[in-house]
Amino acid sequence: MDLKDFVKETLVQISKGVQESIEAVRESGGYTNPAAGGGVKNDNSSYFGSMGEGQNVFLVDFDVAVTVDENSEASGGGKLKVAGIFSVGGDAGISSKSSSTNRVSFKIPLALPVDPISREEVIERRGRDQKKANETLARVASKLSGR
Repeated sequence: MDLKDFVKETLVQISKGVQESIEAVRESGGYTNPAAGGGVKNDNSSYFGSMGEGQNVFLVDFDVAVTVDENSEASGGGKLKVAGIFSVGGDAGISSKSSSTNRVSFKIPLALPVDPISREEVIERRGRDQKKANETLARVASKLSGR
């Protein structure tokens, strides 16, 4: 499997797993990935932050062994493959092949699906907070202009 396909499929599977668990977890009284309302204190190094509507962003940590196979055939070129996942081909012909294995580590931020009920609660709370802030500013402004 090419590294790009492995990364894509991993991120899609994580996101789909979270999305598919939202209803089932809510039915048992919980929330899967509830929206963050701001001020989230988290010592978990995988927590990256939250987006505007409370969508949590986590760092997905990859530490992958990859192989680079270099062919001397006319098509040539090297392909980066996830080690341990092999493909078998039936190409006839003469070729020479060399391979090397390396590790690659990287992190990708992923905004996971958020429980829609908790998202609405965050949006409503932010609206109320903004309204209070605007009212406070209006009172301060009217006191200052009344001097």
